[in-house]
Amino acid sequence: MADVVHLRSYDDRRRDDEVTRDVLRATVELLREVPYAGVTMRAIAHRADVSVGTLREHFWSKDAIVAEIYLDRLRAVPLDVDVDLGAQERIVAQFSALVMLLADEPALAAACSAALVCGDLSVRSVRERIHAEYHRRVRTMLRSGAWPEITETLEFGLVGALVHASCGGPTFQEAADDLANVVAAVLPDGG
Repeated sequence: MADVVHLRSYDDRRRDDEVTRDVLRATVELLREVPYAGVTMRAIAHRADVSVGTLREHFWSKDAIVAEIYLDRLRAVPLDVDVDLGAQERIVAQFSALVMLLADEPALAAACSAALVCGDLSVRSVRERIHAEYHRRVRTMLRSGAWPEITETLEFGLVGALVHASCGGPTFQEAADDLANVVAAVLPDGG
């Protein structure tokens, strides 16, 4: 039987703030009903049963809310390391799970893409935490000794595949398959 290690996320905290939980839930519900462009802070506040002022105490914008939703979903993906597999296999398995994360929720996937590339300053810290989570996952899968350029190239490939799939490019599965080819090119067997 293979040794498998599960690692928790940096800053792995539960959202004990009831308002934050309600806002995230309400936003996901709205995105199932209304295109992202039609979602407003007022609509989110109404759905979450909080005032707009209370909502703004927690989040500056709908982009910040959606970015937090993505970060929460990302952190929920297990980071299990099967040490008997090669680095390429570990990376492909992890990347496939990350690409498929929002495959069943295309409206949320599109909203996450829009939110994460926006210029909103309130999204910047969330983007940094997302990047740190990607970095942690890639470094964990590669184990020690990987060149920083390899890690960075794999992270760029992951982000590119995620954006491409969530913006209506290939299907999520096709993006995961394409990403597996990128991983094979960057990290040959035995890497």
